[in-house]
Amino acid sequence: MLENFSQFQKIENGDNKMRHLANPRASGRDLAGLLPLVSIIITNYNYGRFLREALDSVFAQTYPHIECIIVDDASTDDSDVVLESIRHHEPHVRIILHKDNSGQTTAFRTGLAASSGEYVVFLDADDILLPAFVETHLFVHLSLRIAVGFTSSDMFQSTNGRIVRSSLTTLSDYIAAGRGLRKERLRRIDAPECDLWPFEHAPLDDVESRVHFVDPLSSEDWVYAPTSGNCFRRDALTLLLGDGPLMDLRFHGDTYLNKGVRLLNGAALIDAPLTIYRIHGGNGFASHAELCGVHSAAPFKAFRAEYFAWRAVVDRLIDHVDELAERVGADRYVRALVCLQKSYVDHPDFQQFESLARYIEKRLETRADSIRACLGLDRFEHLSTSVKRSSKRRVRAKRREPRPWIRPLAELFLTAGRCSTSLVALTKIGDRLWHF
Repeated sequence: MLENFSQFQKIENGDNKMRHLANPRASGRDLAGLLPLVSIIITNYNYGRFLREALDSVFAQTYPHIECIIVDDASTDDSDVVLESIRHHEPHVRIILHKDNSGQTTAFRTGLAASSGEYVVFLDADDILLPAFVETHLFVHLSLRIAVGFTSSDMFQSTNGRIVRSSLTTLSDYIAAGRGLRKERLRRIDAPECDLWPFEHAPLDDVESRVHFVDPLSSEDWVYAPTSGNCFRRDALTLLLGDGPLMDLRFHGDTYLNKGVRLLNGAALIDAPLTIYRIHGGNGFASHAELCGVHSAAPFKAFRAEYFAWRAVVDRLIDHVDELAERVGADRYVRALVCLQKSYVDHPDFQQFESLARYIEKRLETRADSIRACLGLDRFEHLSTSVKRSSKRRVRAKRREPRPWIRPLAELFLTAGRCSTSLVALTKIGDRLWHF
């Protein structure tokens, strides 16, 4: 078990030492009352042995405006004993019990419906938030010029109660390559002209170099943290977890949300580890901490997660065309589906599951009347034609060998662009080449 987890929160000072941060650092200004409410939703299934520590990490947050909700998905271990103790000693924590085990995505929706925060964090009951997690994510959200759907921060990885890794490989590779670094998209909320940050110190003094953007409506590999490393805008979540049936995603709810929200609203990565991801042998995904050259989870699990999350996003867009086309705009709606069609090539086909090659085409055919009514005849024809054209292009691309010179050239432009502010245009060229 991890004890005194707050000791892992590093704060750089003159001596480069670690110091304990367990209490809010408010300066006493009344502006704290203007800050948004953050809902932390702990989802639990048979993690009773970890649940208390996850809840304690919520109580230790330095950010003042938090509500906490626990959703228990019909656990069969000793979670009921732990929950009863929490109900008795922490009456301000709302506890919701599922009668039947419904899976992760349904637990997310239950918690979202019961919450009221403008920002939402889903915390797996076996993980731990470091004290500055919420404060840092809110500082970044409020400093962005572009209102992304979620922020995703790096993670410590823990086995046997001890930290063995301080980063996630895919997130770190994206950041180390300089991809998505857009300093012009940031305006610090604690800047003198804003003066709206009610704390004495910023959680990230160098936030301009710590935030990397992942643009919406673009094909992108998984570069995010899993469930407990993300902070979502509530408005973005309602696009994917609103009314209507949800595809059964018992173990891939975070993949579905990250993929769907990034597609529609974009994301921002925070180059700071703010969560302890506990690996204990019973995780739904990882079986051990990352090690270069070794899979931390069975490849089939990762492929299956991407496969079903991709399908779930497609189904959500098509089955809720009337709501989504109105909220995001018809043109953006069309571009989102075309983007998904282009990206299906990244997901392998399985013999036991339906091929993704014509999945969107077939869904468009079955819902043609309702989609045509929402988009209009011209947009619907444009969507159908674009999807078919993209499908043919991606099939040809899947058959040919990748061009080995693309990635090195992209890295060259990205590196050159980081060397000088006068060469920032090279960074954008490198970013495009990376997706070529």
